[in-house]
Amino acid sequence: MNREVFIYPSSNGKWRVSALIFTPDEGTVVRGVVQLSHGMCEYAGRYEALARTLCDAGLVFCGGDHLGHGATALLNQEKLGYFGPRGSRKFLVEDLELLRREVAGRYLGVPYFLLGHSMGSFIARLFARRFGQQLDGLILSGTAGRNPAAPFGKALARGVELAKGPRYISEKVYDLANGSFAKAIPGAKTPVDWLSKDPAVCDAYLKDPLCAFKFTVSAYYELFSMLEECTSPQWYGSVPKGLPIYILSGDQDPVGAMGAGPKEVYENLTKAGCRNVELKLYPGGRHEMFNETQQEEVRQNLLQWLEKVMVQRAPDPAMED
Repeated sequence: MNREVFIYPSSNGKWRVSALIFTPDEGTVVRGVVQLSHGMCEYAGRYEALARTLCDAGLVFCGGDHLGHGATALLNQEKLGYFGPRGSRKFLVEDLELLRREVAGRYLGVPYFLLGHSMGSFIARLFARRFGQQLDGLILSGTAGRNPAAPFGKALARGVELAKGPRYISEKVYDLANGSFAKAIPGAKTPVDWLSKDPAVCDAYLKDPLCAFKFTVSAYYELFSMLEECTSPQWYGSVPKGLPIYILSGDQDPVGAMGAGPKEVYENLTKAGCRNVELKLYPGGRHEMFNETQQEEVRQNLLQWLEKVMVQRAPDPAMED
C-alpha cells in the first residue's frame, strides 16, 4: 500500500485541505475508489487499517481532513473545531466534491463510493443530495436519525456565538450535544467509552491532540443544522432512488440512539423509494465500528458489499455488442 498527502484549495476560497490517498501496490489493477468523510474530532489518518484492507482488494482509499480538523487545521494555523463563519457547512460538502473530482480523474471509469462516519455521515448525506449522481454507492457509518433537541441546540449555540464569538467553546453547548453519550454506557471508565469496547482505542483517542478537543459554538451550530437538513423529508426525497446505500452501526451506539437512528434512516429511505438500501447492526457494537473489537468482521462485510455493488455495476459482456 502506498500513502500520498494531497493538498488542495478549499471551496471556501481561503484555506487549504490536507487529504490522504492510499493506493494499492504498484502493478495492481484499481477496481474502485472509496472516499472518506470522517467524523467530528478525528481525521482521515485514523482509518489506515481500513485503507489497507481496501487496497489489498484493489481499491483506492482517500479522504481529506475537514475544515477545523487534523492536518487541515494545522496547515491553515486555524483553531481545531472551527469550520469558519456561519454557513460554512456547505464548504464541507463542496470540499468532498473537489477531492472526488481529483481522484476520479486519476481512475476513470471505475466505481466511486463515499463513506461517511458520524458527523461525516451527515456531510455525506448532504453530498448525496447535491452530487449523488456522481456516486456508485453511499456508506453511512454511525449515523443518526432525527433529534428533537437539534433546534434548541442551534438556538443555544447561536446565542452563545453572538455573545462570545464564533470561536468560543461552551461547556453548556458541549453537554447538550455530547454529554449523554458517556452516560449511556454502564460502568464507563473514560468519557469516550461510547466510542468502542476496546480500552486501547479510547485511551489513544484521549491522548491524541487531534481528537481530544471540543467544537466551537459556531461549529456546533453547523452540526445541528446539518443534522436537521439530512433528517428532513426533503432530504429523503432528494436521494437518487437507484443509489446503493449501506448503513452500518453498533446497536449500542448512543449517537444512533442504540440502533433506532440507523433504523429510522433505513426505513425513511425505503419509504422514499430508494431501491437498494441495506442495514447492518452489530450486536454490542458502539460508535466506531471500524475501531471496535470486531473491526475485522466489519471491514470484511463492507468489502463484500462493495464487491456486490461493483459486480452489479459491471457491464454485461453479452450486451456490449
